[in-house]
Amino acid sequence: MLTIAFLKSFLALFAMMNPIGNTGIFIAVTGDLPASFKLRAAIKMTVCISLILVASIWSGTLILDAFGISLAAFQLAGGLIVLGIGFKMIGGGENSAHQTEEGKKQLENLNQKEEEVNSKLIVPLSMPMMGGPGSIATVVTVAAAYPTIPGLVGTTLGTVALTVLMGTCFAASGLLRRFITPHAQQIILRFMGMILIAIAADMMLTGFKQSLASGMKVEVPTIVDEIDEAQAARAGATGPADAASASK
Repeated sequence: MLTIAFLKSFLALFAMMNPIGNTGIFIAVTGDLPASFKLRAAIKMTVCISLILVASIWSGTLILDAFGISLAAFQLAGGLIVLGIGFKMIGGGENSAHQTEEGKKQLENLNQKEEEVNSKLIVPLSMPMMGGPGSIATVVTVAAAYPTIPGLVGTTLGTVALTVLMGTCFAASGLLRRFITPHAQQIILRFMGMILIAIAADMMLTGFKQSLASGMKVEVPTIVDEIDEAQAARAGATGPADAASASK
């Protein structure tokens, strides 16, 4: 279970957060700042995003229980969110689930000076752009599907591994800059969109099957009991009639 949860969380977040594509955003923000600053910025963002997602993994199911939301319903809702993001990515659009209007304005107004860039690493870059609702919904769904300790540990390890990979890409952005052209980013974006749509379909199908199974567990026994009661009532009604005809 630990390995399965690790792989599911890592692969789902890889498609959702798109480390290579987001490296282009990091490059645009940090510009020609020194490599030492980019390394510090990458470490800071990695720690921040990891904390956001890991906290969601371990507290997400508690929040669902507090609001009385079933796992099946959350999987369906999360699948719809991821599906919408995937279609936007295939169309070449921005991932709006990782952004807010205020975040966009802040990002557009970023100055290339170290002090100003450093002040924006947490908001809007780490949250809500990269550790946004789509990523949170993904890790909570995986964690809820594997609620045991090994499952939660596997989900945590997969999440941390992905954020470390993304931080490594950010730290190496100076080298990657010459390869990640706008055209390459669009190709990566569309491919990741296809992966996200497949993940969303799996999430929604799993949620639907769980919802259907739980409904069957409730409804089928009720129907069986009603049939048994009807048969018993019919037998009770025909019993006296048969006895009366026999006495005649």
